Amino acid sequence: MKTQLKSALNKVAVAKSSDTIFQPSFSNVFSRMRRAKHAPRPKKIKFEEKRLPLPKPEPAKLPVKDEVKKDGGFFTKSELKDLLVNQFKNSKTEPEKKVEEDSNAKSISLKHLTNEESVQKKVSQSEKVNETQIKDVDESFPLITLDVEGKKKTFVNGKIKWYDEDHALKYEVNEPKLNEQESKILEEIKLILERKLDVQFKAVNVDSAFKFLRENVNNIIKKIGLTLSDEQRMKFDYFIYRDFIGLSVIEPLMHDTNIEDISCDGPNIPIFIYHRNPQYAGMETNLMFKSAEELDSFVLKISQKTGKTISVAEPLLDGALPDGSRVQATFGSDIARRGSNFTIRKFMKEPITPIHEINFATANAELLAYLWLAIENGLSILISGATATGKTSFLNAISLFIKRESKIVSIEDTPELRLPHPNWVPEVARKGFGRDAYGEVSMFDLLKASLRQRPDYIIVGEVRGKEANVMFQSMATGHAGLGTLHADSFSAVYDRLTTKPIELPASMIENLDIIVFLVVTKRDNKYLRKVKEIVEIIEYDIDSNQLVTNKVFDWNPNNNSFRSFESKLLDRMREKMGISEEQILEEITHRSEVLKWLFSKKIMEYDKMADYIKRYYHKKNDLMKEVRGG
Repeated sequence: MKTQLKSALNKVAVAKSSDTIFQPSFSNVFSRMRRAKHAPRPKKIKFEEKRLPLPKPEPAKLPVKDEVKKDGGFFTKSELKDLLVNQFKNSKTEPEKKVEEDSNAKSISLKHLTNEESVQKKVSQSEKVNETQIKDVDESFPLITLDVEGKKKTFVNGKIKWYDEDHALKYEVNEPKLNEQESKILEEIKLILERKLDVQFKAVNVDSAFKFLRENVNNIIKKIGLTLSDEQRMKFDYFIYRDFIGLSVIEPLMHDTNIEDISCDGPNIPIFIYHRNPQYAGMETNLMFKSAEELDSFVLKISQKTGKTISVAEPLLDGALPDGSRVQATFGSDIARRGSNFTIRKFMKEPITPIHEINFATANAELLAYLWLAIENGLSILISGATATGKTSFLNAISLFIKRESKIVSIEDTPELRLPHPNWVPEVARKGFGRDAYGEVSMFDLLKASLRQRPDYIIVGEVRGKEANVMFQSMATGHAGLGTLHADSFSAVYDRLTTKPIELPASMIENLDIIVFLVVTKRDNKYLRKVKEIVEIIEYDIDSNQLVTNKVFDWNPNNNSFRSFESKLLDRMREKMGISEEQILEEITHRSEVLKWLFSKKIMEYDKMADYIKRYYHKKNDLMKEVRGG
């Protein structure tokens, strides 16, 4: 064969000298052929975006010196050149399909739900604001209003405004101003109040705390013979409330339900917030702790409110405030070079609902209707994404699709989920005490115990340890599982689940049905959360050691639209429900109609949303009449 190829190439060289047609070099082709023949081909998990190995190329069939044409004549130089070029083209390899097809699973097309020509409408008000409008932002709002002798009094206002010199939005907190003399008087009152309340300080934790403090302040003012104007008295009322009942400097920020994160990086550094409105996103405030001592004292204060301790010996804190806000704090400058710092993750008083997700343009109605149907049919879903992509909020939102009478057990390390279901058992892991962690109750312990409670759904706030083994085993035994995972792609999900500390065998991942990937993207000078794609896990192929997956939805950043493809799990749902393909597609259409109608009516309260979900399950015809008639 080598002699034949050498002879053929010699003929090409002769032909090239008399013809200007370019002839490709075959050295690279032969090199690839040798590598393909001898190099080992590792097994890989197939997924949408991963580059897969190419099939082994077949060697080109080349003519030899004594080979004749069908008519009995020999090849001319030009004919030989053309033949070799064609053989070279035919020897090129073609890539395999990105997703291995499941021959046993029937596909049901969802392409009619969304199309490229009809781009998704930007339903969120924040998406209608361009950069020019952002520069015009000057929004004011009340933050702290207190009841003073039966009358409501607003003490603190907030403002969000654009500053040209900084080319940024800033968040301003406007508190009552104290002059130097008033500041000294206030400090004296606070010192006396602290000594007086030393024994009965728990009294400030009751609902009448503010009234209790005002009475004690009145007595102190009379005792030291102070004469204060009404305005001065109002100022003192506020600062006593802020520093004794509230969270000191950041108390006004805790009253803004639109703030998602509050972070302090050290003393004499502005406090930063992250706003829920993607138009605003991260902003600097005009608040700061003015000394290391003040900040250290504050960190100790919030540690007490979480019921945990923090010190130089144990300088890290993870906990939850009484209102459910999550706290991470570092004490001192031994490990934090800029001094003590903290981050508070605030949660909305009203949990995120599917209608919020439509309003934020994180998802559309058709995508949510698909997840609604999947949850009803007991499919297991994992919400995956990087940090701060809204995984827990999205999980809470789609959990509203669970039937009201279902039994739910949720397991978290920090309580974040809020569900309206009466048969809901929320459980929270507990850290142990002392060096041996005496009394520790881990998420693994709680998950094992939950299997004995006969739940219909198990919700794990974040899958990150050995509890994943129990969760996936529970999926295999028929318990629907919902949870979140820190991973931004299918390959990252696979790596997280199959390596330490989780170490799941690849075959067990088959028990998971759907992965929803979330992403934060910057668009039109705004940070937006989006459902990047939804992937179905069809099966685990034992022969090839590969997971068979199927992408059913994705987000197209080019025109900001959601696209739908074919679903293989819908056929399984159809069989379980005992309905036809047309009927299951009609189900998705009906549910998307309900969600769009709720959005048009601005019904976002999670208890009201839950009532409409219940009506759909039990009085669907009546609800559809209202939707189509309203």
